[in-house]
Amino acid sequence: MSRWARRPPDVSEEHRVLAGAAVAGLVFGIAFDGGSTDGPSGPATEAKLSAEGWVACSQVMAEGEVVSVEEAPEAGRVLLTVAVTDWFKPATGEKEARFDVVDPAKDGAYPRWKPGEHLLLVIDRDPTAYVTSYRGDDIAEVRHSIERALPGAAGRECTDGGRGDV
Repeated sequence: MSRWARRPPDVSEEHRVLAGAAVAGLVFGIAFDGGSTDGPSGPATEAKLSAEGWVACSQVMAEGEVVSVEEAPEAGRVLLTVAVTDWFKPATGEKEARFDVVDPAKDGAYPRWKPGEHLLLVIDRDPTAYVTSYRGDDIAEVRHSIERALPGAAGRECTDGGRGDV
């Protein structure tokens, strides 16, 4: 399971700073070791995250504006409707997509998305994982990382949660 995909939705400035640092660390790590699994060691590379693995292990990667957030039939989940402006994974989809996802507020720790919010969403293959959502200035950097990783992720299977070779 990708560490990024398990990260609860960010809303605070602290989370935005941490997300930016994580993306920068990922980009630096890939540039430093060429995306291979046998590169330098240390805390940033111990997990051996690869951008291609992160993309391969994601079910949906899309950018757009939140249209609505409604209670889902299953407790602890919501129906998130997004007017999608850019599909990354899959490459195409509906202009308005509805996702049945974990409610970010189910434990009372994170607020739900609000209609009108512009987000880049990463939905993990694991239906019990929180959606990772990026806002504001983080979107451009994450979008760039996704676009760079897409060719290398094409055709790969998610066998180890996005760590090392997938």
